[in-house]
Amino acid sequence: MGVSGPLGLNRIRLVHTRSSATGGTRGTASRRAAHSVRPGPEGSQMFQRQGRSLSRITTVMLTTSLALGGGLFAAGAAVAAGAPTSGVTAEVQNEMLGEKIDVEGKGTVDGGLFTLKTAAGEKLRTYCIDFDNPVYLDSGAKYHEADWASSSLNSNANAPKIRWILDNSYPQASLTSLATAAGVDSLTDADAAAGTQAAIWKFSDNKNAVPRNDKAKKLRDYLVGDANKGVAAEPKPSLTLSPDSVSGKSGGKLGPFLLNSSANEVKLTVTGDAADKIKLLDKDSKPVNGSLAGPIGKDTPLFLDVPAGTPDGKAAINATAEATVLSGRVFMSGVDSRGRHSQTMILAGSTKVNVAGGAKATWKQGKGALIDSTAKEECATGGVRVSVTNSGDEAATVTVGKQQVAVQPGKTESVLVKVEEKAHYDFTVTGPNGYTKQFTGVLDCKVGVTPTPAPTTPAATGTPSGTPSAAPSGTPSTGAGQPTPATTSAAPGTGGLAQTGANDSTPILAAVAGGLVVAGGAAVFVLRRRGRHGRTTA
Repeated sequence: MGVSGPLGLNRIRLVHTRSSATGGTRGTASRRAAHSVRPGPEGSQMFQRQGRSLSRITTVMLTTSLALGGGLFAAGAAVAAGAPTSGVTAEVQNEMLGEKIDVEGKGTVDGGLFTLKTAAGEKLRTYCIDFDNPVYLDSGAKYHEADWASSSLNSNANAPKIRWILDNSYPQASLTSLATAAGVDSLTDADAAAGTQAAIWKFSDNKNAVPRNDKAKKLRDYLVGDANKGVAAEPKPSLTLSPDSVSGKSGGKLGPFLLNSSANEVKLTVTGDAADKIKLLDKDSKPVNGSLAGPIGKDTPLFLDVPAGTPDGKAAINATAEATVLSGRVFMSGVDSRGRHSQTMILAGSTKVNVAGGAKATWKQGKGALIDSTAKEECATGGVRVSVTNSGDEAATVTVGKQQVAVQPGKTESVLVKVEEKAHYDFTVTGPNGYTKQFTGVLDCKVGVTPTPAPTTPAATGTPSGTPSAAPSGTPSTGAGQPTPATTSAAPGTGGLAQTGANDSTPILAAVAGGLVVAGGAAVFVLRRRGRHGRTTA
């Protein structure tokens, strides 16, 4: 993804970057002290350092363990069928390895390989598959693993071509083998990253992207050529357990919970009320004692057996594994504290990680409605599909956002909550007996759509803080947002952003816009001091 730094907009378009006069850092460690890079004559800078870096938002990463509280789930718990409560979560790092790429109709950007880091310090290398959407490095955007169906790959017939590139190019394949395949004498890490990103954009965003470096261009031509036969199968998730919650009566099996994982073994425990009495069962009603050996079949069903007479309560299934998150898995971002959503990425190399997931069960003995709900983003219908189940013995009226639905005993009703593309959604499901559950996320199903409204202006410029981290070896680009060779790295913690597709007039527009904002602010202040309160600022 490149990064280009627009003026006041704190966007970092991970897809590419343009060199910006406002001082983006294309990120070599050697530039750590001077986090300002002058724009090149042709360039658009991906990462614009716009200010003293805001402390990385230390919002607790969506945990993979399950809360045993009431029906209210943490924000983000319902993104695409509860994705954040299972699978890998990670934070984007302020580094990019790559070179300048000319993109038809978009100008020159810096494109290449990005890095996500898990809470345990595991690093994941990713490419951009969402050219026109920014990534906000100033907030340390939080990402979660997701299925193709909930991303722009849901209807992309060229998704197999993208996966072939990921399986057969950098960093999965050696530089020597790639140079041979491309017909060049050698490739640097930066060459390989730029050539790979340019090839991916052809199939992810239908962009004619050509690296400036001739060797990188030849690699790109090889990757999009006849050798690319595609890899049709979507890679397995690292670990998911869905739905995230079920409800029912004691005296029977609750479920099924569907387990999917690329791990060789998944450890399973049950915690919560009456954990010493509840049994975890497989599809044949046989007890699952501590773990399941791989390979884990698709949608492996699990059940909780709650004995009759067990007092009303809640329990959780906790799943943990050392798994390989596979090349080709999609990573999608949530919304940061400033309401911004970053672009979609795709994993470039298979990586071993420690991962966890969980699901909750609630049961009761008495009469009455017993409501539970799950949500799944539906790209085909342009919204979030909410399924409301009544496991009780009385009818219930349930509110889903602004809609109401009657759910009869033993039935499930479906409600579609329409959401605009790239828009943040946040709604609550409420029902009898104090039932409430929140669903929040971003519908991100298409490419070529820039989120609105535009992000707010970043903080004033200043000196970033932090220590350098290692990056893949290779020759760094002088453009913004570029990561560095093994001995250097982009300055961390910058408040800068990169904007995809910005053109060379961006710095000028930024300066004009900034001046107008300052002038307008001053005028409003004076008017208010004079007692003129009839006007409001835009």
